[in-house]
Amino acid sequence: MQHIDLFLGRLGRLLALSASLCLVVMMLQICLDVVGRYLFGAPMPSTLEIVSDWWMPALIFLPLLNVEWRNENIAVDLFYQSRGPRTQAVMDAISLVCFGGFLALIAYAGFEQAMRGFRQGEFIVGMIPVITWPPRFFLPVAGGLTVLLCFVRALEALVRAVSAPTLTRDHQGPHRG
Repeated sequence: MQHIDLFLGRLGRLLALSASLCLVVMMLQICLDVVGRYLFGAPMPSTLEIVSDWWMPALIFLPLLNVEWRNENIAVDLFYQSRGPRTQAVMDAISLVCFGGFLALIAYAGFEQAMRGFRQGEFIVGMIPVITWPPRFFLPVAGGLTVLLCFVRALEALVRAVSAPTLTRDHQGPHRG
């Protein structure tokens, strides 16, 4: 399982790097659009469509796997810190399965939408036609990989829960009698 985790980590970094490159290209495109619009009276064609249908989905969905792999999702550990290692591992497993299940539903719905767009050859007609079906696969691909990571880590957490030491009376510290 650790090999799968490491592979997904590398893949997550690659997807996050791709999102970073999309961010740079988006910024350049917007800058060129503004310069063209105000200095030359000729904006770049279909900038709004390309930014909203290509660059923004890439920025939102491609880093998803890397964020989960690095454990950087928002977490509220109100009760977590006061529990023992076994309980923490069980809580980790439950939260990972819940998040993975929720994300699996979203990725599945996104996959259906992506396939519909692919079959129809979906595009938007702006100043120039912009093909919009390929970025629809960002969510199902990144989401599906993140689901896999969640389930791998949930299994690891269950293994931790089973192998975690239990606190006995002898290991709870000095006994006051």
